[in-house]
Amino acid sequence: MFETKKIDTFFTGDKNLLEEEEKIYISRRTKVVRFFKLFMPCLTALLLGVGVILFDFETNEDNSFTLANEERGYFEKFRMKNTVFELSEKNNKFSVIKATEVEEKEAGSKIYNLTHPDSQTLDNGKVITLRAERGVYNQNTQDLDLYTDVVGNYDKQIEIKTESATYNFETEKGSGNEKVVGLGETRAFEADRFAFDNKNGVIELWGNVYLKGDDIELKSPHKAILYAHENKMITSQGTVYKAKDIIKGDELTAFFKDTKQFEIEKAYSKGHTEIYTAGKSIFADRGEYIKEEGMARLFDNVKIVDSSGYTATGNNGIYDLNKRVFTLIGYVTITDKSGYTATAKSGVYDMEKKTITLRDDVQIVKNKSTVTAPKAVYFQTKDEFRFYDKVKVEQEGYEATAKSGVYFVKKNVAELNDDVIITKNGNQVRGDKAISDFVTSKSRLVPTKKGGRVFGKLFESTFKKKSGGK
Repeated sequence: MFETKKIDTFFTGDKNLLEEEEKIYISRRTKVVRFFKLFMPCLTALLLGVGVILFDFETNEDNSFTLANEERGYFEKFRMKNTVFELSEKNNKFSVIKATEVEEKEAGSKIYNLTHPDSQTLDNGKVITLRAERGVYNQNTQDLDLYTDVVGNYDKQIEIKTESATYNFETEKGSGNEKVVGLGETRAFEADRFAFDNKNGVIELWGNVYLKGDDIELKSPHKAILYAHENKMITSQGTVYKAKDIIKGDELTAFFKDTKQFEIEKAYSKGHTEIYTAGKSIFADRGEYIKEEGMARLFDNVKIVDSSGYTATGNNGIYDLNKRVFTLIGYVTITDKSGYTATAKSGVYDMEKKTITLRDDVQIVKNKSTVTAPKAVYFQTKDEFRFYDKVKVEQEGYEATAKSGVYFVKKNVAELNDDVIITKNGNQVRGDKAISDFVTSKSRLVPTKKGGRVFGKLFESTFKKKSGGK
């Protein structure tokens, strides 16, 4: 318990024993000091080596930094290379931001300058990526600003290129105020600026919007909204170009087969609608296009304006894009610069043959002459109407009927053929052919061959009036 030898030596003055013990103590202390002198540099070197391994600026392995963890280590003006930021979002989505170099703007600011940022977000099996030459990530607001050669990819369907963009990982919304170009599989769109809503799969395009699909082009000077989840686009003041046809609408909604091809399956036009084809302008209040049917339907106040000078109107219309045939339905009216008006219940315009077929209650009015028939065909190249079945011409005091007839628009005369009957004041004359003059409003029978005869039936009262009888 007690070292009695040291105590006795202290009182007896046995210095030899004391000195011997002191030498032993000093020797031990010297060894300890020497050990620490040798060990501390080794320990320091070891710690530095571990630091180099953990934070090797040249290593090829990514350094992970979990931003969602509030108890992460604090770095004085954070600097690191080949870094991965991991973001755990509220809705259980997972996002990462990679960068070859990361430097905090100010110590503790949680705002980082990024070199070659590359972010990825997983959304219900869909992968959204963003990359650029440089960027800034604000951990406080979860905003990622990207600059220079910005490229975004939505689930390998659409690749978007621009020079600057912003994306917020919390709201899942992004935007850009510079020209944007989107690429599908050999298809493209572009606009002056854009906004992106990842949660709803919506891309909004503003200013000089242009979309090119497999066999169509779509333009809008104002705005277009692409709904990637629904494969549809709504365009304000849009124009669609398809082969030789042009379609315009106040609001065009186009449904695509997919956003890789931008191939329109169907489209709807709301508001003022226009179609331009084969020298004709077609207008309506609304319309629809179904690719599978190859049909464009127009509704309400349909009007066709032809470059030759006539205008046709109807309640509704159907345009067969493959056959290039346009059908007007309901109270069809055709007016021409020459002054005639034609009406019918329906009309079919064949753009290849350049004919208009009018059916049911056909009526043509010019000056004081009226022609009616169940069916009439207008031949645009000849500028004439041909009447079928039962034709009737009504003029001032005259009525002429026949099996068929022709109205020569430029000559202003109608020629009636087969079983012609002209009636005036109850008197009738018959023949094979008659001419009705739309200028004089008179009709007359003409022989079809030399020496031909005209047959007539006159009432007795007519003779009495002519002879002065009562």
